[in-house]
Amino acid sequence: MTPHEGKLSERLIAAIRGDSALASAARVPYLLHLLVVSTERNHEVPTSVGHFCRLASEEFLHKRPRRRAAAAAEPCLLRPGYDTEIQRIIEEVGFSITSLRSARPGANSISAAAVHEPILRALGEEREFLDAYPAVVDYVQFLRKGHGILAVDTATQLSFRENLFRDYFAGCALARRDSETIVGLCRDAIWHAPLRYWASAQTTAEGHRLVTGTAAELAGAAEEAGDEGLPLWLLAGELLVILAAARPNAEPSGLVRQLRRSVSDAVAVARGDRGQDLETRARAATVQAQLNPSTWEERSRSFLARSCVIPAGEYPIGSTTPLNSQDDKYRHIDWFPQRIETIGSFRISTLPVTNQDYAQFVASGGYRDLDCWPDGPARLWVGHDPSFIDAPDGPRAGSTDTQRIHLSKEMREGIVDEESLQEYVDQLLLRQVPLYWWDPRYNQPTQPVVGVNWWEALAYCRWLTKRLRERNVLDEHGYADIPTEAEWECSGPGRPASDPYPWGNEWQEGMAHVRTAQGWTQRSVPVGLFPWAAREGGPQDMIGNVWEWTRSLAWSYDDTRPGREDLRAPGDRIVRGGSWFSREQRARMIQFRSYDPPQNAYVDLGFRVAFYTR
Repeated sequence: MTPHEGKLSERLIAAIRGDSALASAARVPYLLHLLVVSTERNHEVPTSVGHFCRLASEEFLHKRPRRRAAAAAEPCLLRPGYDTEIQRIIEEVGFSITSLRSARPGANSISAAAVHEPILRALGEEREFLDAYPAVVDYVQFLRKGHGILAVDTATQLSFRENLFRDYFAGCALARRDSETIVGLCRDAIWHAPLRYWASAQTTAEGHRLVTGTAAELAGAAEEAGDEGLPLWLLAGELLVILAAARPNAEPSGLVRQLRRSVSDAVAVARGDRGQDLETRARAATVQAQLNPSTWEERSRSFLARSCVIPAGEYPIGSTTPLNSQDDKYRHIDWFPQRIETIGSFRISTLPVTNQDYAQFVASGGYRDLDCWPDGPARLWVGHDPSFIDAPDGPRAGSTDTQRIHLSKEMREGIVDEESLQEYVDQLLLRQVPLYWWDPRYNQPTQPVVGVNWWEALAYCRWLTKRLRERNVLDEHGYADIPTEAEWECSGPGRPASDPYPWGNEWQEGMAHVRTAQGWTQRSVPVGLFPWAAREGGPQDMIGNVWEWTRSLAWSYDDTRPGREDLRAPGDRIVRGGSWFSREQRARMIQFRSYDPPQNAYVDLGFRVAFYTR
């Protein structure tokens, strides 16, 4: 590898990590191959998924066919307008397939016979069919070869090898339509991804001007549509977010600033509208956060303001009746017998720690600062000490046993072998960022941070203590930590009553992000989408979305030994609150207990912070 190639690969990795849509594409082996090849051939690193599609189309539809023209003797390559025509044709094919999908969900291809229509549209409708027919035939033959972008199945149906390309080319064709058509089609969410991909491909001042104009048209139509305009508001906001990412150092124009305010106000209303479905509210919350980014310095000054006081007192912990679970795991740590816990006054954060909060810990070298990590297992883990990790009863053995249980069916069927299992265990244990840090399904700024083990949660709290003291948010006696399970539980119900839910005594649908038989959003959603599900002044998101680590060892309630919160003690730690993935219905109850080994990290496990005074 030459120095230039090395720098190119480093920049490509950075680009993938910096753009969630690009990261999602890179998870597909075929797209990753095209990503690498198009980067090497064009000597240009894509900055977005749309930019990648543009570079890939230039390589596989333009440059590569010309390099092979002598051997392939493609007639259409000899046409003077080939480059423009083939680009327009592919765009119109994408447009036609997306139109079919809008009318007939599930449609994802076009017949070889019907492909004549988008070809004629691309060549120009003013041409007579017989005049254009020779070019149509040439291009049909060209398209049937795919060139890495298209595929033809045995039924002579033409489709895109990856939906990403279908959406990108459909977006390019849509952007060339008149404003009325763009607005009309974008009332259907099926056209939103195509227009976003088109927008993210724009790298010139003229392209950015077009994106701004399109966002303005969508916002104007959304305002006129009133209650029916939310899809257009959301899309307009997403185009503005793409524009800001493409020009991070540019001063936004007056029009863009005005659009940001209007869109932000509109989506903020949607975010808190209990009548909207959760997917829409989650999308609105993401757009609002992206349009109004805050720095960690700004957020650090309001950490205590974003927490609530839990007064000292005696609180009932657990239930007066046994759980009687069919699961051995939960029988092991039954929520019975109920006990009374004496709690000193403390504060608990209103919401779980988010990705944007945890990002500062990662960026500032928190994984390398041993002062952040409690002496003992935590430091041995973050230092990847093999004498600890690979000990007979160490994290590797425990994680391997756990994964064998979780993947027993896949291992029996040969889908997962021992080598693959150990590769996953390596990813789980030998890392210095959260396990899903680069996964666009879980790494949006206001989603709760997940993929963190118990030691990472402790380290973040120590790091946070140091940073907040430096900014005089905490004095020398104040410190942050994760709560004990008793502190966590007494924070949730209406204090001092022991209601089973944060909002009262009865379960109510729409009060938390949980798994349901009717279907659910299969990932965590931005924090704070259920403010109505908490008692006044109490913490939010205590139930559902993600489980939360506590300091406590997984002992039964009738175990009165000292040391339940000993940070150096071996053993599983209690997690609380249930998640979007929880199958156990009773995990929705505030008293429910589960547990995990300290090295475990999952897509539905995070934490929140408590504040104390020594």
